[in-house]
Amino acid sequence: MNTIDENVMGRAQQALASMLATPSKCLSSWRAQSANRARTILGGVLLCLLTACGGGGSSGDGASTNASSGISNAQDFPAAAGSYTTQGGKIYNANGQEIPIRGVSHFGFNAQVLQPQYLWAMGWKEQIAQIKSLGFNAVRVPFVPDTLYNNTPIDQLSYIDANRNPDLIGKTPLQALDMWMAEADRQGLFVMLDFHSVSKQRQYQAWFVSDPADFYLIYNNQAYTKENWLRDLTFVAKRYAHLNHFFAIDIFNEPNGKVRWSTGDPNMTDPAYFWKAAAESAAQAVLAANPNLLIFVQGINGNYDGRENSNVPMNWAEDFQPQAYQPLNIPSNKLVLTPHTYGPDVFPKSSFNDPNFPANLAGNWDILFGQFHPSTAVVIGEWGGKYGSGTGGQADVTWQNAFVDYLISKNMRNSFYWCYSPNSGDTGGILDDNLNVRQDKMALIRKLWGI
Repeated sequence: MNTIDENVMGRAQQALASMLATPSKCLSSWRAQSANRARTILGGVLLCLLTACGGGGSSGDGASTNASSGISNAQDFPAAAGSYTTQGGKIYNANGQEIPIRGVSHFGFNAQVLQPQYLWAMGWKEQIAQIKSLGFNAVRVPFVPDTLYNNTPIDQLSYIDANRNPDLIGKTPLQALDMWMAEADRQGLFVMLDFHSVSKQRQYQAWFVSDPADFYLIYNNQAYTKENWLRDLTFVAKRYAHLNHFFAIDIFNEPNGKVRWSTGDPNMTDPAYFWKAAAESAAQAVLAANPNLLIFVQGINGNYDGRENSNVPMNWAEDFQPQAYQPLNIPSNKLVLTPHTYGPDVFPKSSFNDPNFPANLAGNWDILFGQFHPSTAVVIGEWGGKYGSGTGGQADVTWQNAFVDYLISKNMRNSFYWCYSPNSGDTGGILDDNLNVRQDKMALIRKLWGI
Protein backbone atom coordinates (compact mmCIF):
# COMPACT_ATOMS: atom_id res chain seq x y z
CA MET A 1 0.00 0.00 0.00
CA ASN A 2 1.04 3.52 -0.54
CA THR A 3 1.62 6.07 2.08
CA ILE A 4 -1.02 8.77 2.31
CA ASP A 5 -0.40 12.48 2.28
CA GLU A 6 -1.29 14.40 5.45
CA ASN A 7 -3.66 17.25 4.67
CA VAL A 8 -6.44 17.39 7.23
CA MET A 9 -9.09 20.05 6.89
CA GLY A 10 -11.90 20.92 9.24
CA ARG A 11 -15.36 21.43 7.83
CA ALA A 12 -18.33 23.05 9.52
CA GLN A 13 -21.56 21.26 8.93
CA GLN A 14 -24.55 22.23 11.04
CA ALA A 15 -22.23 23.45 13.82
CA LEU A 16 -20.22 20.20 13.78
CA ALA A 17 -16.68 19.86 12.50
CA SER A 18 -15.93 16.80 10.43
CA MET A 19 -12.51 15.54 9.50
CA LEU A 20 -12.48 14.48 5.89
CA ALA A 21 -10.13 11.76 4.79
CA THR A 22 -8.45 12.04 1.41
CA PRO A 23 -6.74 9.01 -0.12
CA SER A 24 -3.58 9.83 -1.96
CA LYS A 25 -2.39 7.91 -4.95
CA CYS A 26 1.27 8.76 -4.45
CA LEU A 27 3.89 6.02 -4.32
CA SER A 28 4.67 4.12 -1.19
CA SER A 29 8.09 4.80 0.24
CA TRP A 30 8.70 1.08 0.60
CA ARG A 31 7.72 -0.04 -2.87
CA ALA A 32 10.60 0.14 -5.29
CA GLN A 33 8.70 -0.90 -8.37
CA SER A 34 5.99 0.59 -10.50
CA ALA A 35 2.96 2.56 -9.58
CA ASN A 36 -0.14 2.72 -7.51
CA ARG A 37 -2.48 4.91 -5.67
CA ALA A 38 -3.63 4.66 -2.12
CA ARG A 39 -7.15 3.42 -2.09
CA THR A 40 -7.86 3.65 1.57
CA ILE A 41 -9.85 6.69 2.59
CA LEU A 42 -8.79 7.04 6.18
CA GLY A 43 -11.89 9.03 6.95
CA GLY A 44 -13.18 10.23 10.18
CA VAL A 45 -14.85 12.74 12.35
CA LEU A 46 -14.54 13.92 15.86
CA LEU A 47 -15.62 10.39 16.79
CA CYS A 48 -12.97 8.60 14.74
CA LEU A 49 -9.14 8.63 14.92
CA LEU A 50 -7.27 8.96 11.64
CA THR A 51 -4.75 6.15 11.65
CA ALA A 52 -2.82 7.05 8.53
CA CYS A 53 -3.55 10.49 7.22
CA GLY A 54 -6.26 12.76 6.08
CA GLY A 55 -7.15 15.56 3.85
CA GLY A 56 -10.24 16.94 2.43
CA GLY A 57 -12.19 18.69 -0.15
CA SER A 58 -13.24 22.26 0.37
CA SER A 59 -16.71 23.03 1.53
CA GLY A 60 -19.66 22.87 -0.78
CA ASP A 61 -23.37 22.45 -0.95
CA GLY A 62 -25.23 19.21 -1.41
CA ALA A 63 -25.66 17.38 -4.66
CA SER A 64 -29.20 18.65 -5.06
CA THR A 65 -27.90 22.13 -5.84
CA ASN A 66 -25.12 20.97 -8.14
CA ALA A 67 -26.43 18.03 -10.10
CA SER A 68 -25.90 18.29 -13.81
CA SER A 69 -28.72 16.94 -15.92
CA GLY A 70 -26.29 15.23 -18.30
CA ILE A 71 -27.39 12.33 -20.47
CA SER A 72 -29.24 9.54 -18.74
CA ASN A 73 -28.67 6.16 -20.33
CA ALA A 74 -29.06 3.60 -17.59
CA GLN A 75 -32.68 2.97 -18.46
CA ASP A 76 -31.70 2.35 -22.09
CA PHE A 77 -29.91 -0.84 -21.10
CA PRO A 78 -32.26 -2.70 -18.74
CA ALA A 79 -31.28 -5.59 -16.56
CA ALA A 80 -32.79 -8.96 -17.31
CA ALA A 81 -33.32 -11.73 -14.80
CA GLY A 82 -30.68 -14.33 -15.51
CA SER A 83 -27.04 -14.60 -16.35
CA TYR A 84 -24.64 -11.93 -17.61
CA THR A 85 -22.15 -13.16 -20.18
CA THR A 86 -19.36 -11.95 -22.42
CA GLN A 87 -18.73 -12.64 -26.09
CA GLY A 88 -16.42 -10.99 -28.59
CA GLY A 89 -15.18 -8.57 -25.95
CA LYS A 90 -18.69 -7.33 -25.14
CA ILE A 91 -21.04 -7.81 -22.18
CA TYR A 92 -24.59 -9.09 -22.59
CA ASN A 93 -27.61 -9.54 -20.37
CA ALA A 94 -29.77 -12.66 -20.25
CA ASN A 95 -31.81 -11.43 -23.22
CA GLY A 96 -28.72 -11.17 -25.40
CA GLN A 97 -28.72 -7.37 -25.29
CA GLU A 98 -25.31 -5.72 -25.18
CA ILE A 99 -24.65 -3.73 -22.01
CA PRO A 100 -22.10 -0.93 -22.51
CA ILE A 101 -20.28 -0.28 -19.25
CA ARG A 102 -20.29 3.48 -18.68
CA GLY A 103 -19.02 3.26 -15.16
CA VAL A 104 -17.64 5.22 -12.25
CA SER A 105 -16.22 4.11 -8.89
CA HIS A 106 -17.83 5.43 -5.72
CA PHE A 107 -15.66 4.57 -2.74
CA GLY A 108 -16.19 4.79 0.99
CA PHE A 109 -17.45 1.36 2.05
CA ASN A 110 -13.79 0.30 1.84
CA ALA A 111 -12.55 3.15 4.06
CA GLN A 112 -12.50 4.02 7.73
CA VAL A 113 -15.96 5.56 7.36
CA LEU A 114 -17.45 2.32 5.92
CA GLN A 115 -20.09 4.26 3.99
CA PRO A 116 -20.32 6.26 0.76
CA GLN A 117 -18.08 9.31 0.82
CA TYR A 118 -19.41 12.83 1.38
CA LEU A 119 -22.56 12.02 3.36
CA TRP A 120 -21.59 14.92 5.60
CA ALA A 121 -22.72 17.20 2.76
CA MET A 122 -24.81 15.07 0.39
CA GLY A 123 -27.71 12.65 0.48
CA TRP A 124 -26.90 9.08 -0.45
CA LYS A 125 -29.92 8.70 -2.72
CA GLU A 126 -29.12 12.03 -4.34
CA GLN A 127 -25.64 10.73 -5.12
CA ILE A 128 -27.04 7.70 -6.90
CA ALA A 129 -29.49 9.87 -8.82
CA GLN A 130 -26.76 12.30 -9.83
CA ILE A 131 -24.49 9.52 -11.03
CA LYS A 132 -27.31 8.27 -13.24
CA SER A 133 -28.21 11.76 -14.44
CA LEU A 134 -24.67 12.29 -15.70
CA GLY A 135 -25.03 9.31 -18.02
CA PHE A 136 -23.25 6.64 -16.01
CA ASN A 137 -25.06 3.33 -16.07
CA ALA A 138 -22.73 1.35 -13.80
CA VAL A 139 -21.03 1.86 -10.45
CA ARG A 140 -18.06 0.05 -9.00
CA VAL A 141 -18.45 -0.14 -5.21
CA PRO A 142 -15.31 -1.01 -3.22
CA PHE A 143 -15.81 -2.89 0.05
CA VAL A 144 -13.67 -4.69 2.64
CA PRO A 145 -14.32 -7.38 5.27
CA ASP A 146 -14.90 -4.62 7.84
CA THR A 147 -17.94 -3.61 5.77
CA LEU A 148 -19.47 -6.99 6.51
CA TYR A 149 -18.46 -7.46 10.15
CA ASN A 150 -18.19 -4.04 11.80
CA ASN A 151 -21.41 -3.46 13.75
CA THR A 152 -20.74 0.15 14.73
CA PRO A 153 -23.47 2.47 13.39
CA ILE A 154 -21.99 4.41 10.50
CA ASP A 155 -23.00 7.75 12.01
CA GLN A 156 -20.62 6.89 14.85
CA LEU A 157 -17.81 6.26 12.37
CA SER A 158 -18.18 9.60 10.58
CA TYR A 159 -20.44 12.61 10.75
CA ILE A 160 -23.50 12.18 8.55
CA ASP A 161 -25.91 14.96 7.69
CA ALA A 162 -29.02 13.50 9.31
CA ASN A 163 -31.32 15.86 7.42
CA ARG A 164 -30.08 14.51 4.10
CA ASN A 165 -29.64 10.92 5.30
CA PRO A 166 -32.19 10.25 8.05
CA ASP A 167 -32.64 6.61 7.06
CA LEU A 168 -28.93 5.82 7.57
CA ILE A 169 -28.75 6.92 11.19
CA GLY A 170 -28.12 3.91 13.40
CA LYS A 171 -27.41 1.58 10.48
CA THR A 172 -24.39 -0.72 10.43
CA PRO A 173 -22.07 -0.68 7.40
CA LEU A 174 -23.66 -3.86 6.04
CA GLN A 175 -27.16 -2.49 6.50
CA ALA A 176 -26.09 0.69 4.70
CA LEU A 177 -24.62 -1.38 1.87
CA ASP A 178 -27.88 -3.34 1.64
CA MET A 179 -29.80 -0.08 1.26
CA TRP A 180 -27.32 1.32 -1.28
CA MET A 181 -27.43 -1.81 -3.44
CA ALA A 182 -31.21 -1.92 -3.43
CA GLU A 183 -31.54 1.77 -4.30
CA ALA A 184 -28.99 1.58 -7.12
CA ASP A 185 -30.87 -1.40 -8.50
CA ARG A 186 -34.18 0.46 -8.20
CA GLN A 187 -32.74 3.45 -10.04
CA GLY A 188 -31.46 1.20 -12.83
CA LEU A 189 -27.71 1.31 -12.24
CA PHE A 190 -25.61 -1.78 -12.83
CA VAL A 191 -23.43 -2.50 -9.81
CA MET A 192 -20.11 -4.28 -9.47
CA LEU A 193 -18.81 -4.98 -5.98
CA ASP A 194 -15.04 -4.64 -5.67
CA PHE A 195 -13.21 -6.53 -2.93
CA HIS A 196 -10.81 -3.68 -2.38
CA SER A 197 -8.55 -4.91 0.41
CA VAL A 198 -8.44 -7.21 3.39
CA SER A 199 -8.58 -4.12 5.61
CA LYS A 200 -10.26 -0.74 5.82
CA GLN A 201 -6.94 0.70 6.98
CA ARG A 202 -4.95 0.34 3.78
CA GLN A 203 -4.46 -1.54 0.55
CA TYR A 204 -2.74 -4.88 1.14
CA GLN A 205 -0.59 -6.75 -1.33
CA ALA A 206 -2.52 -10.02 -1.23
CA TRP A 207 -5.94 -11.48 -0.53
CA PHE A 208 -4.76 -13.08 2.71
CA VAL A 209 -2.80 -11.97 5.77
CA SER A 210 -0.56 -14.58 7.39
CA ASP A 211 2.03 -12.32 9.01
CA PRO A 212 1.15 -11.77 12.71
CA ALA A 213 2.68 -8.31 12.47
CA ASP A 214 -0.20 -7.37 10.16
CA PHE A 215 -3.06 -8.91 12.10
CA TYR A 216 -3.88 -5.49 13.52
CA LEU A 217 -5.16 -4.57 10.07
CA ILE A 218 -7.92 -7.16 10.20
CA TYR A 219 -11.34 -6.46 11.70
CA ASN A 220 -10.89 -9.21 14.34
CA ASN A 221 -7.11 -8.83 14.83
CA GLN A 222 -6.53 -12.33 13.55
CA ALA A 223 -5.15 -13.95 10.42
CA TYR A 224 -7.23 -13.46 7.29
CA THR A 225 -6.97 -16.58 5.14
CA LYS A 226 -7.67 -17.38 1.54
CA GLU A 227 -10.68 -19.31 2.81
CA ASN A 228 -11.94 -16.19 4.60
CA TRP A 229 -11.62 -14.27 1.33
CA LEU A 230 -13.62 -16.90 -0.55
CA ARG A 231 -16.20 -16.90 2.25
CA ASP A 232 -16.68 -13.14 1.98
CA LEU A 233 -16.86 -13.16 -1.81
CA THR A 234 -19.53 -15.85 -1.78
CA PHE A 235 -21.41 -14.04 0.99
CA VAL A 236 -21.94 -10.92 -1.10
CA ALA A 237 -22.52 -12.97 -4.25
CA LYS A 238 -25.44 -14.70 -2.56
CA ARG A 239 -26.71 -11.75 -0.54
CA TYR A 240 -27.41 -9.56 -3.55
CA ALA A 241 -28.33 -12.26 -6.03
CA HIS A 242 -31.94 -11.06 -6.07
CA LEU A 243 -30.90 -7.69 -7.55
CA ASN A 244 -31.07 -7.85 -11.33
CA HIS A 245 -28.54 -5.04 -11.83
CA PHE A 246 -25.88 -6.72 -9.67
CA PHE A 247 -23.80 -8.03 -12.54
CA ALA A 248 -20.20 -8.61 -11.40
CA ILE A 249 -17.61 -8.94 -8.66
CA ASP A 250 -14.10 -7.53 -8.96
CA ILE A 251 -12.46 -10.24 -6.88
CA PHE A 252 -9.41 -8.37 -5.50
CA ASN A 253 -7.97 -4.91 -5.97
CA GLU A 254 -4.43 -4.36 -7.21
CA PRO A 255 -2.44 -7.43 -6.16
CA ASN A 256 1.16 -6.34 -5.76
CA GLY A 257 4.39 -6.85 -3.85
CA LYS A 258 5.13 -10.56 -3.57
CA VAL A 259 2.26 -11.48 -5.86
CA ARG A 260 3.10 -13.10 -9.18
CA TRP A 261 0.78 -14.38 -11.90
CA SER A 262 2.12 -17.89 -11.49
CA THR A 263 5.40 -19.73 -11.82
CA GLY A 264 8.45 -18.30 -13.58
CA ASP A 265 10.14 -15.88 -11.19
CA PRO A 266 13.03 -17.75 -9.52
CA ASN A 267 12.99 -15.22 -6.70
CA MET A 268 9.32 -15.72 -5.85
CA THR A 269 8.26 -19.35 -5.73
CA ASP A 270 5.70 -19.45 -2.91
CA PRO A 271 2.50 -20.65 -4.60
CA ALA A 272 0.40 -18.89 -1.95
CA TYR A 273 1.15 -15.66 -3.82
CA PHE A 274 0.26 -16.93 -7.31
CA TRP A 275 -2.61 -14.78 -8.52
CA LYS A 276 -3.75 -17.05 -11.34
CA ALA A 277 -4.60 -19.96 -9.03
CA ALA A 278 -6.21 -17.67 -6.46
CA ALA A 279 -8.36 -15.94 -9.08
CA GLU A 280 -9.49 -19.29 -10.44
CA SER A 281 -10.51 -20.40 -6.94
CA ALA A 282 -12.42 -17.16 -6.41
CA ALA A 283 -14.21 -17.47 -9.73
CA GLN A 284 -15.25 -21.02 -8.97
CA ALA A 285 -16.59 -20.04 -5.54
CA VAL A 286 -18.44 -16.95 -6.74
CA LEU A 287 -20.05 -18.67 -9.72
CA ALA A 288 -21.16 -21.57 -7.53
CA ALA A 289 -22.83 -19.05 -5.22
CA ASN A 290 -24.29 -16.87 -7.98
CA PRO A 291 -23.90 -18.14 -11.55
CA ASN A 292 -25.40 -14.94 -12.97
CA LEU A 293 -22.33 -12.84 -12.22
CA LEU A 294 -19.31 -11.89 -14.26
CA ILE A 295 -15.83 -12.30 -12.76
CA PHE A 296 -13.57 -9.27 -13.08
CA VAL A 297 -9.88 -10.11 -12.64
CA GLN A 298 -7.20 -7.45 -12.29
CA GLY A 299 -3.65 -7.76 -13.52
CA ILE A 300 -0.43 -7.81 -11.54
CA ASN A 301 2.69 -5.69 -11.24
CA GLY A 302 5.06 -7.92 -13.17
CA ASN A 303 5.71 -11.67 -13.27
CA TYR A 304 9.46 -11.39 -13.89
CA ASP A 305 9.51 -14.79 -15.55
CA GLY A 306 11.81 -14.05 -18.47
CA ARG A 307 8.96 -14.35 -20.95
CA GLU A 308 6.99 -11.16 -20.41
CA ASN A 309 8.45 -7.72 -20.99
CA SER A 310 8.91 -6.73 -17.35
CA ASN A 311 10.57 -3.46 -18.34
CA VAL A 312 7.35 -1.87 -19.58
CA PRO A 313 6.35 0.80 -17.04
CA MET A 314 3.22 -0.44 -15.32
CA ASN A 315 0.79 0.38 -12.55
CA TRP A 316 -0.48 -2.09 -10.00
CA ALA A 317 -3.11 -4.30 -11.70
CA GLU A 318 -2.03 -3.29 -15.21
CA ASP A 319 0.05 -6.28 -16.33
CA PHE A 320 -1.77 -9.16 -18.03
CA GLN A 321 1.09 -10.38 -20.21
CA PRO A 322 1.20 -13.90 -18.67
CA GLN A 323 -2.42 -14.41 -19.70
CA ALA A 324 -1.01 -15.07 -23.19
CA TYR A 325 0.90 -18.18 -22.10
CA GLN A 326 -0.57 -19.05 -18.68
CA PRO A 327 -4.25 -18.25 -19.30
CA LEU A 328 -6.82 -18.13 -16.56
CA ASN A 329 -8.93 -21.25 -16.25
CA ILE A 330 -12.18 -19.33 -15.87
CA PRO A 331 -15.14 -19.78 -18.23
CA SER A 332 -14.48 -17.45 -21.14
CA ASN A 333 -18.06 -16.19 -21.18
CA LYS A 334 -17.74 -15.13 -17.53
CA LEU A 335 -14.25 -13.65 -17.51
CA VAL A 336 -13.46 -9.94 -17.73
CA LEU A 337 -9.89 -8.61 -17.57
CA THR A 338 -9.92 -5.30 -15.73
CA PRO A 339 -6.60 -3.38 -15.79
CA HIS A 340 -5.88 -0.17 -13.87
CA THR A 341 -3.83 2.55 -15.50
CA TYR A 342 -2.99 6.12 -14.53
CA GLY A 343 -1.12 9.12 -15.80
CA PRO A 344 1.31 11.72 -14.42
CA ASP A 345 -0.96 12.92 -11.60
CA VAL A 346 -0.62 9.52 -9.94
CA PHE A 347 2.86 8.22 -10.73
CA PRO A 348 5.62 9.58 -12.98
CA LYS A 349 6.32 6.59 -15.23
CA SER A 350 9.47 6.81 -17.31
CA SER A 351 7.27 6.55 -20.41
CA PHE A 352 5.88 10.02 -19.65
CA ASN A 353 9.34 11.50 -20.19
CA ASP A 354 9.84 9.82 -23.55
CA PRO A 355 10.34 12.32 -26.38
CA ASN A 356 7.53 10.55 -28.24
CA PHE A 357 5.01 11.01 -25.40
CA PRO A 358 2.11 10.43 -25.73
CA ALA A 359 2.48 8.50 -29.02
CA ASN A 360 4.62 5.92 -27.22
CA LEU A 361 1.85 4.92 -24.82
CA ALA A 362 -0.33 2.88 -27.16
CA GLY A 363 2.36 0.26 -27.65
CA ASN A 364 2.70 -0.21 -23.90
CA TRP A 365 -1.05 -0.51 -23.42
CA ASP A 366 -1.15 -3.13 -26.18
CA ILE A 367 1.55 -5.15 -24.46
CA LEU A 368 0.02 -4.95 -21.00
CA PHE A 369 -3.65 -5.60 -21.77
CA GLY A 370 -4.85 -4.39 -25.18
CA GLN A 371 -3.63 -7.51 -26.97
CA PHE A 372 -6.41 -9.58 -25.36
CA HIS A 373 -9.32 -7.60 -26.78
CA PRO A 374 -11.69 -8.67 -28.29
CA SER A 375 -11.00 -12.38 -27.75
CA THR A 376 -11.47 -11.68 -24.03
CA ALA A 377 -13.57 -8.91 -22.57
CA VAL A 378 -11.39 -6.06 -21.28
CA VAL A 379 -13.02 -3.39 -19.11
CA ILE A 380 -10.75 -0.71 -17.67
CA GLY A 381 -11.29 -0.93 -13.93
CA GLU A 382 -9.67 2.35 -12.94
CA TRP A 383 -8.33 5.38 -14.76
CA GLY A 384 -8.47 9.09 -14.07
CA GLY A 385 -6.59 12.02 -12.62
CA LYS A 386 -7.13 15.66 -11.75
CA TYR A 387 -7.03 16.54 -15.43
CA GLY A 388 -5.06 19.77 -15.32
CA SER A 389 -5.23 20.71 -11.66
CA GLY A 390 -2.92 18.06 -10.24
CA THR A 391 0.80 17.54 -9.88
CA GLY A 392 1.06 16.30 -13.46
CA GLY A 393 -0.30 19.53 -14.85
CA GLN A 394 -1.03 19.59 -18.55
CA ALA A 395 0.75 16.26 -19.01
CA ASP A 396 -2.10 14.51 -17.21
CA VAL A 397 -4.60 16.11 -19.58
CA THR A 398 -2.47 14.87 -22.47
CA TRP A 399 -2.33 11.39 -20.96
CA GLN A 400 -6.08 11.08 -20.35
CA ASN A 401 -6.86 12.39 -23.83
CA ALA A 402 -4.42 9.92 -25.36
CA PHE A 403 -5.87 7.06 -23.34
CA VAL A 404 -9.40 7.80 -24.52
CA ASP A 405 -8.19 8.00 -28.11
CA TYR A 406 -6.48 4.64 -27.66
CA LEU A 407 -9.60 3.00 -26.24
CA ILE A 408 -11.73 4.37 -29.06
CA SER A 409 -9.25 3.12 -31.64
CA LYS A 410 -9.43 -0.37 -30.11
CA ASN A 411 -13.22 -0.20 -29.66
CA MET A 412 -12.66 -0.79 -25.95
CA ARG A 413 -15.20 1.71 -24.66
CA ASN A 414 -16.16 -0.04 -21.41
CA SER A 415 -14.60 1.38 -18.25
CA PHE A 416 -15.00 2.61 -14.69
CA TYR A 417 -13.62 6.10 -14.10
CA TRP A 418 -11.98 6.79 -10.73
CA CYS A 419 -13.93 8.36 -9.10
CA TYR A 420 -17.22 10.15 -8.26
CA SER A 421 -16.47 12.18 -5.10
CA PRO A 422 -13.73 14.85 -5.00
CA ASN A 423 -11.67 13.56 -2.07
CA SER A 424 -9.37 11.11 -3.78
CA GLY A 425 -6.03 12.77 -3.17
CA ASP A 426 -4.25 12.75 -6.51
CA THR A 427 -7.14 12.11 -8.89
CA GLY A 428 -10.00 14.20 -7.57
CA GLY A 429 -13.38 13.15 -8.85
CA ILE A 430 -16.23 13.82 -11.22
CA LEU A 431 -17.25 16.41 -8.62
CA ASP A 432 -14.89 19.20 -7.63
CA ASP A 433 -14.28 20.37 -4.07
CA ASN A 434 -17.40 22.56 -4.25
CA LEU A 435 -19.43 19.56 -5.45
CA ASN A 436 -19.80 21.02 -8.91
CA VAL A 437 -19.55 18.63 -11.86
CA ARG A 438 -16.21 18.68 -13.70
CA GLN A 439 -17.68 19.27 -17.14
CA ASP A 440 -14.27 18.88 -18.79
CA LYS A 441 -13.94 15.39 -17.40
CA MET A 442 -17.48 14.53 -18.40
CA ALA A 443 -16.85 15.76 -21.95
CA LEU A 444 -13.87 13.41 -22.19
CA ILE A 445 -15.81 10.49 -20.76
CA ARG A 446 -18.73 11.07 -23.11
CA LYS A 447 -16.29 11.10 -26.00
CA LEU A 448 -15.25 7.62 -24.92
CA TRP A 449 -18.88 6.56 -24.73
CA GLY A 450 -19.46 7.88 -28.22
CA ILE A 451 -22.34 10.16 -27.23
